[in-house]
Amino acid sequence: MDADLHALLPPSLLQQAAESWMAITRTEEVPDFGKAVKKMLFSDDDKVSAIRPKVWPALEYISKLGPDHLPDWFSLLPPVDNPDFPTQALGLTMVLDQAPRNFFQGIDQRWVGGYFDDISLGFARSLQKLTPDLRPTSWNRWKDTASFEYFIFARMSFGTPFVHNEHASEEAMAFTDETRTYIEERFNVRDPIREQPERRWDLLGFPKLISSGGPEGEVDIVKGGFWLLELMDVHKPPLDKFGRYPYRNWYLGRDMMAEEEAWIRDAGFFKPPPEEVCRKIREDIEANIWSPLGSGGNPDV
Repeated sequence: MDADLHALLPPSLLQQAAESWMAITRTEEVPDFGKAVKKMLFSDDDKVSAIRPKVWPALEYISKLGPDHLPDWFSLLPPVDNPDFPTQALGLTMVLDQAPRNFFQGIDQRWVGGYFDDISLGFARSLQKLTPDLRPTSWNRWKDTASFEYFIFARMSFGTPFVHNEHASEEAMAFTDETRTYIEERFNVRDPIREQPERRWDLLGFPKLISSGGPEGEVDIVKGGFWLLELMDVHKPPLDKFGRYPYRNWYLGRDMMAEEEAWIRDAGFFKPPPEEVCRKIREDIEANIWSPLGSGGNPDV
């Protein structure tokens, strides 16, 4: 076990991380699931802001390890059959996948798609390699201590590393469909998106859906859950078309293809960073260096 990293990410902090990014409490049953979706995706939650100074030292430490010297992430967690394992694994997923997205800015955003996304994907894959009865993505691991609504939010969070990575779209689709099946079987329904390929695989579906601000009106877990799953699905068409997310080109120092420029223009949602950010990232890539994490600014830490 990496003693330094364990000290930076103790069980109490992983517990707090799991709770901070969830839109509802563990046993809460919410009649308006859509409101919770909007809170999780679009609100500046005080709990997330409060955890920033606590997880930043760990993120900084991990950034200095390099991809060839990463720890065994399971060494930070209780045994896989321990009742606390699902929550602790969820907290670590939030630290590796969501914290960089929420907290990195400026040139530090290169660290998201260029470094931490591969780390969080590796951890997500290791969780899925567990036997089905031990996976923290299984309802069986949550049903005695959490509401089904909470489980769906948790499972979605376990799935985002697959969605966020540019090289895991098939895994993302399989994971999302399994989540969809959980809802369908529990409520004896079928997601209408299954028969709407023109909507599910709309090349502009992601910017359309995310710019909508969430489900319309008051919706239950079925409609709200299906909305979230559609949001996951519509990440795939840009990857099928371009092999990457065009809006990440700015932060990864990549040249923008004409088709990608047209897509971004048609989307009308993605905004480029300041020119000095793009220039500095390109300079670092050409020099084969990384500006230390924090170079983009780190308020409140």
